[in-house]
Amino acid sequence: MTDIPGEIMGYFDDFQLLNVTDVRMCGSSDVRMIHTSCHYIGIIRGSYIIEGNTENRPMVYLTPANIDTLGGWFSPAGSYRDNLYIECTGARADRFMSAFSAVTATSFIPVADPEPFICKLLELKHLFADGSLLHRHRIILCFEEFAVLLESERQAVNYAGISRCNLENVLRQISREPGKKWDFSALASAAGITLRHWNRIFSRVTGMPPGSFVHACRIKLARELLTSTDIQIKEIAGKCGFENVSDFSRFFRKNCGISPGRYRRNRVL
Repeated sequence: MTDIPGEIMGYFDDFQLLNVTDVRMCGSSDVRMIHTSCHYIGIIRGSYIIEGNTENRPMVYLTPANIDTLGGWFSPAGSYRDNLYIECTGARADRFMSAFSAVTATSFIPVADPEPFICKLLELKHLFADGSLLHRHRIILCFEEFAVLLESERQAVNYAGISRCNLENVLRQISREPGKKWDFSALASAAGITLRHWNRIFSRVTGMPPGSFVHACRIKLARELLTSTDIQIKEIAGKCGFENVSDFSRFFRKNCGISPGRYRRNRVL
């Protein structure tokens, strides 16, 4: 039998699961400051108060080691909260916390469906209780699967936030000023994501790539100006983002099958 190199055996040594707790707390529990000696990763359900605000949505929380923090959360009188969490340490856990921005304070990530997270934490509880070497190795896999679930949820939250708070404003601005030279890279950077990801979100929301949306808005503006105003075609071309009438005419004919001048005459007749 071939000996297993020590480096391979050490692969499973960078994560230590210390404890798994599943507890229901009612009313307004006594909360005090504690100094964390390990990482806490869990999910809260029910009614709880964070920084003076009452929350009722499921929330994954990540409390890093070596910080001073509240040792729990208040619940309104007569309400309850379910708290399922693990305590862990090790380099793998450190990387996990850093990846989810939980280094100097607790990070909260709301989740639409808590069941997949609950299942993974309960699986960790079962594996931890068993204590066999194989199950200690499977704990690593289960922990990584929890990380994948959380990253998927975070991306979903970011997508929703961008579409509400950022992308909708961008769409309104483009609709108002389609002739402006739009820097999509700058818009993506302002949203804190890559251009590729920003383009993907844009296409999901609008059903078309950013460039096509701008073109559609330019065509819409051109048609409105040609039929409802007496503005010269040269000026319309400028408002639609074209430096000369020739480029504008080619663009308009390609998209509408007719020249701007004839389009105006046909609409007037």
